Amino acid sequence: MPTIPFSAQSYVLLAAACGALLFVSGCGAADAERSRTSPVALAKRSARIMAADSAIPSRRIPILEEKLNGRVWIPLDEAVAPMGLRLHETKDRVAVGDSDAAYSVRASSKEAMSGDTKITLPDAPRKINGELYLTPRALASLLQTEVKWDNQTSDLHIRMLDDSYHTKQMLIRESELASGPGGGFKPFVQVDIDPQDVVRYAKTFLGTPYEFDADFYNKSHRFDCSSFTKYVYSRFGVDLPRSSRAQSAMGTRVELGDLQPADLMFFYTPGRYDSNKVVGHVGMYLGMGKFIQTYGDPGVVITDLNGYWKGRFLFGKRMGR
Repeated sequence: MPTIPFSAQSYVLLAAACGALLFVSGCGAADAERSRTSPVALAKRSARIMAADSAIPSRRIPILEEKLNGRVWIPLDEAVAPMGLRLHETKDRVAVGDSDAAYSVRASSKEAMSGDTKITLPDAPRKINGELYLTPRALASLLQTEVKWDNQTSDLHIRMLDDSYHTKQMLIRESELASGPGGGFKPFVQVDIDPQDVVRYAKTFLGTPYEFDADFYNKSHRFDCSSFTKYVYSRFGVDLPRSSRAQSAMGTRVELGDLQPADLMFFYTPGRYDSNKVVGHVGMYLGMGKFIQTYGDPGVVITDLNGYWKGRFLFGKRMGR
């Protein structure tokens, strides 16, 4: 086969052409990748967040809207703020709660936890500029409440959570099932206990440091509010769920005036709306107008049941027979 001679200039021109082709091809791929993963395809928009069942004036929050299909993304911290809940970055997830984790999500994952129950979100959360965003339907799935987006008025309606619906005595027997960690089911068993033994054991942990979403005590030597009550009751054969909201569904309901030592006390976190009554904290009644809890520094403490705590009190639960 005859050889076609190339001059030095021809080689230079050919190399330049190949380089330009590779550059254009590479940039095109990079641009396509950026369009899929970066917030460039999102536009900033202002919205009003409103309680679905409240006449209290709303407040405006920044949201993001997809340019192509108009889907909106809500910043999670802004959505839960009216409920008195906060975001906590823990390990590889974001936990939402007051003194323990009521919900948890991961960026780019549809798997989430609502209380002690594993759920699958319809849309995976997105982390944009360091902030976590959810679609309205993912937010509704996570919070287990009604969330509606009105595109015409730019209103986001959220039905506030109300855990005070536990109006009947709920004696959970072995045959009844309570949701366990990981989305499975396990029986909650009421057993015979001596309340004074429970109280004495709880007091041995006075001064134990507080840590939000604390790991197992044997590993971390720390508690948050619900891991404390769970650990204490486990000593007496009572297997409580991990979160305060899930614990509030166990046992027999008691009112403030009927509290006895070792009864669990459930409190809500005051938010913007009076209709918000979501369980955000748990403590244990000691008697004589005092209870034991952990809520921050200095860790496990004995607290007077004063006007502030009475104002936040929702109901008590008796876990033993």
